Amino acid sequence: MKPNIKTFDCGLRLVYKKVEDNRPASLVVLVKTGSNNEDEFNNGISHLVEHLNFKGTSKRTAKQISVEFEEIGANANAYTGKSHTCFYATSLNENLEKCFDMLSDIVFNSNYNTEDIEKEKKVVFEEIDMYQDDPETVCQEEFYKNFYAGTVLGKSILGTKESVGSLTREQIVDYVKNNYVAKNVIVSVVGSYNFDKIVSLTEKYFTKFFKKKCEIDEIIKSSVVVPDKKFSFIKKDIMQSQICFGFPCDNVFSENRFANILIGFIFGGGMGSRLFQKVREENGLVYTISSLPETNEIGGDFIISFGTNKASELKAIELIKSEIDKVVSEGFTEEELLRAKTFCKSMVVSSTELGLDIAKSNASNIALFNNVISIEQKL
Repeated sequence: MKPNIKTFDCGLRLVYKKVEDNRPASLVVLVKTGSNNEDEFNNGISHLVEHLNFKGTSKRTAKQISVEFEEIGANANAYTGKSHTCFYATSLNENLEKCFDMLSDIVFNSNYNTEDIEKEKKVVFEEIDMYQDDPETVCQEEFYKNFYAGTVLGKSILGTKESVGSLTREQIVDYVKNNYVAKNVIVSVVGSYNFDKIVSLTEKYFTKFFKKKCEIDEIIKSSVVVPDKKFSFIKKDIMQSQICFGFPCDNVFSENRFANILIGFIFGGGMGSRLFQKVREENGLVYTISSLPETNEIGGDFIISFGTNKASELKAIELIKSEIDKVVSEGFTEEELLRAKTFCKSMVVSSTELGLDIAKSNASNIALFNNVISIEQKL
């Protein structure tokens, strides 16, 4: 059954997928704002706002928010990305309305108290330090900073201690006012109610925050980013060298994104992949090695990532280069292609098992394409 989609006069969009009665219900609130909407001075503000939205509203304290979610057995959380911020809750179907009440309150009715802001900045600093202790994350962040330099994607989602530390309550309130607007909001639901009931809940708990009629922004399909060739080295006191490098690929609007998924799996996506077999199994130079494409509105990147000891760096890179040369000159075998297609189809189908995954995927589809790509289309 196809999802139901509705755009309200205020510009807020709703997507609903009905499932069987015995399945849990999931509610996702996606706001089309993330680090792409920031500059060097307020970098990290989207992520900080995500944190602050759980710190209290005019109706609930931070503790009450946590307790009320637990009282209905709801799994609630949020995350921030480059292009959007996502809040979600999964509960028993009979508690779905309570999730509507809770998420609408924390996303659009938060206090942003100065004391909470300063306290949460310290939490973000700890999060930044935590990721700085992870060599793979540090390496990939440096890669993306260089690869997308000069574009909106060149910034960190977390920001820096300097940029986050300098944020004021006035900046935060203005940012929310300008970005948490109806045309940027997508409500995605998976449950067993009829669609009219979901529309009614959305009107009751969400559209009340948006009084003006608003048009949805036109989707701009940018060309592929072709970065300057760059090399970057970060010295850290760690046991392994963490290395990643990559190439430009098509943006998220290109049909070639499906081909890139298959290439990623064949080349370095599983234990039977070329890189895993050559670099780990045959030569024992790494514990893990991966290659995968990532696509976005302004381009895409195909990244190869691995860790190895200093004495094995050059050998590992030479083996990877050799496998790249083989792919360029000879392509892949029919056997490899069939195996990749079968595996990827299995992943597509298994992604429909969890209602929360469906709700997130549908919200993301609406944000990117103003439509939902069905499982049948993907297959």
